Amino acid sequence: MTQSRYLFTSLVLAALPTIVVAAPGRVPQSGRAASGEPFRSFRLLDQKLTLLSNQQSALKAALGAGRVNSSSNNSSSESATVILRRMSSTTIAIDRIAGRLEHLYQSRHESFGVRMFKILRSRAQAVQRDVSSVRRARMPSDASAAGQRLEEHLVSLVMQFQATAGGYAATHCLPGTRICCQPKRSQDLLPGAQIACKWACVSSARACGGFLGPHIPQSSAESRQRGRSK
Repeated sequence: MTQSRYLFTSLVLAALPTIVVAAPGRVPQSGRAASGEPFRSFRLLDQKLTLLSNQQSALKAALGAGRVNSSSNNSSSESATVILRRMSSTTIAIDRIAGRLEHLYQSRHESFGVRMFKILRSRAQAVQRDVSSVRRARMPSDASAAGQRLEEHLVSLVMQFQATAGGYAATHCLPGTRICCQPKRSQDLLPGAQIACKWACVSSARACGGFLGPHIPQSSAESRQRGRSK
């Protein structure tokens, strides 16, 4: 597999419609900090996944020396060790962000959201295990095999994130409606995605068959009034 084939566009979420970004409307069963979720966390995840993809590319270059853990002063080996430590930190951050979203949808009793972010966490944890395997590798062949698994699991993680967040930037909802992740049919899933979202606008929470995103305020006046009341 090639890096260019799998590396997602880091700015895919930057095109989120202004009305969604600015909407401070309160989502039922959520607090002030969660009113913009899951999109606020999507932007964080996008940043972390882009960073992790870049770190993985740097790791592949560093592993060209054939040694990860060594008592020598080989600069490539030292570089690989540093990169792996940073990858571990990045992956843990992804796991925690997905975990917060899983907990959020548990509190809202939205089972599809719980399932979605549990899967994302599971894939992040698989990457973390591979990072640990590369760090423990003593032989070049072991490091190479673990590095290949890491790359495959990273692709899997990125693809599942795309299946979750992809397309919502093109969703333009009218004031007073809700943004909703409707579950995609199994025959519509992209390769590598376990479940996926089709982002849509719904008139009420009951019309959402998956999990809810932000509520779009009726007007800017309503938005300002709610902002003053917080």
